[in-house]
Amino acid sequence: MAEPEVGPSSPAADGARAPEGIEIRPARPRDARSYLDAWRAVVAEGRWVRTEAVEGTVGAYRRRFRRSWSAEGADLVALDGARVVGHVSLTRERHPATRHVATLGIAVAPDVRGRGVGSALMAEAIRWARAAGVHKLVLSVYPGNAAAIALYRRFGFVEEGRLSRQSRKSYGYEDEILMARWVGDEG
Repeated sequence: MAEPEVGPSSPAADGARAPEGIEIRPARPRDARSYLDAWRAVVAEGRWVRTEAVEGTVGAYRRRFRRSWSAEGADLVALDGARVVGHVSLTRERHPATRHVATLGIAVAPDVRGRGVGSALMAEAIRWARAAGVHKLVLSVYPGNAAAIALYRRFGFVEEGRLSRQSRKSYGYEDEILMARWVGDEG
């Protein structure tokens, strides 16, 4: 069986910087409330993410954010002052055969989209992957999310497949496009 195509590095995109006034860093326990506010705004749109109801508590996210950057994963936030306006979560596979892979999830608050926040978060996610020894990043995206797909392509992600009717939402089923990017050595 042939290896799936994984996009090459995109050095120009990898060097994306945060827009003026936005800080990208690992999440901290004190970010939990603002993180949940931003996540609720994205979920309320009802179109871009699997979740239709936010169930996590501030306390649960405070505990999660005590260790927001490790070889096992990362939770990164984009801040405008003290307000979380975006985040990216990365989770490394545990099995030895897939330990070189991490799953990526990203969201940007509706009122700051199109300003470079997503690009800055993606660049930092790639930095984490390289520092952690992860060689491949994978994600899924709904076909109607053209802006997200364009962002992922700018960062060298390519489509590896499609899962038909993968997500069951309140309004019906959604396909998911699987995308990936190789970030490790070609070796």
